[in-house]
Amino acid sequence: MHLEIKSIFSIELDKEEEPESPKCCCVSIRAQIGIRGKEASEQFNFYAITPEFLLEYPEVRWGRGYLLLPEFSWNEVERMLEKLISGISASSWEDAALRLNSYLEWEFDNYQSVDR
Repeated sequence: MHLEIKSIFSIELDKEEEPESPKCCCVSIRAQIGIRGKEASEQFNFYAITPEFLLEYPEVRWGRGYLLLPEFSWNEVERMLEKLISGISASSWEDAALRLNSYLEWEFDNYQSVDR
């Protein structure tokens, strides 16, 4: 099974836009990812964050859901996401999504179905 990025965007920036300071930023990114050739996709979230931002705003934080890059670039964000999903080997969408969830924040992380 091969995965693909269906769309990638930020609610903070247009796709052609860069942050005010590309070397010191933390940008929330949303990616719709699904099986290549299929229409369906699910949302995965992460932050593109720079070391300078971490120095400027030191706080204790976890690392899951963070892509650390020296300077923000939409091309680099997409390239790294493509690299991540191309390395996912799974026999089902559920398995692939769980593997992605260890790096990104899956919209269905910790989802509990309600039996009625």
